[in-house]
Amino acid sequence: MPQPYHLELAPAAKRDLKRLPLVIQQEIVNIHLPALQSNPWSLSEPLHGTLKGERPYHFGRKPEYRLLFYLEEDLITVTIIGTREGIYQRAKRRQK
Repeated sequence: MPQPYHLELAPAAKRDLKRLPLVIQQEIVNIHLPALQSNPWSLSEPLHGTLKGERPYHFGRKPEYRLLFYLEEDLITVTIIGTREGIYQRAKRRQK
């Protein structure tokens, strides 16, 4: 059985997480981050354009939430967490 990936949240992603409703925070920490950590390749596809190299992870309905992350060898770095609306524009601004 393959070893799970190491997961870390960027400082900005930690701030994003704290701004979300408590129920969503708990869902992310208890369900979605462990799922992502166990198999990031099957749960995402690489982005193109200015966000090339990042990968999205989707969950939830009304509103739909996203996690954007980088995958390097055995390390997953979550860079941004939020609702679908405007998350890609926020991610582009954070790259600058």
